[in-house]
Amino acid sequence: MKKRILITGATHGIGKSTAEKFLKEGWEVYGCGSSHRDRRGKEMEETYRDFHFLYADVSEYRETERMLEWCGPLDAAFNNAGIGCVPKAIHEMDLEAARRILEVNVLGTALCMKYECLRMLENAGGVIVNNSSVAAFKSGTGADSVYSASKAGILRLTAEAAVRKEYWGRIKFFSIVPGWIETRMTAADDKEEWKNRLPSGRAGTPKQAAELVFAIINFQERFESGQEFQINGGGIL
Repeated sequence: MKKRILITGATHGIGKSTAEKFLKEGWEVYGCGSSHRDRRGKEMEETYRDFHFLYADVSEYRETERMLEWCGPLDAAFNNAGIGCVPKAIHEMDLEAARRILEVNVLGTALCMKYECLRMLENAGGVIVNNSSVAAFKSGTGADSVYSASKAGILRLTAEAAVRKEYWGRIKFFSIVPGWIETRMTAADDKEEWKNRLPSGRAGTPKQAAELVFAIINFQERFESGQEFQINGGGIL
């Protein structure tokens, strides 16, 4: 029987590359996206026999619960769905934009973890990987402050879940911490400025991040749980 993974935000960037990596490795992949205007999920479903797509807003608990019922038994999950905004000084904060970032990035990740854990505890356990950001560690990256706070929250969700005895020996939790990755979120960045800040001298790719997620999940029998794995071009910027 094929192993099964759920990937949120699976239609572009790191999520799409991760879906393609797991499909290549023979997994059955369940992916979600939040916009009915985005046809890429359906196109991926038509392209890949073992890819299954569902529209779901991870910040809505009924939709997240429905999504996990749709997936069935899972061996792994990659909680990748997240949003950002144009960076602003805190006194210029757009309240609605800030609220939506926290709803999707923090509450959405927490809700996914809740229902993924319930599903995995019913079966043989599994591995959950959450997508954070280097902005959770470092100021001055150019990210919005509320976005940075949301990504720091994801790290704490991951670490706190890992130490709960209810999950020991059943579910392992990890996070990845991307730096400058070439996605639509970073398309407007000053590429020359970023190159000068990094030992690598270049951006990372979604494919490289996908390889990291696969490696974490593929080596789930190792001792670790709760760790965050950096992919940042050689430094914390």
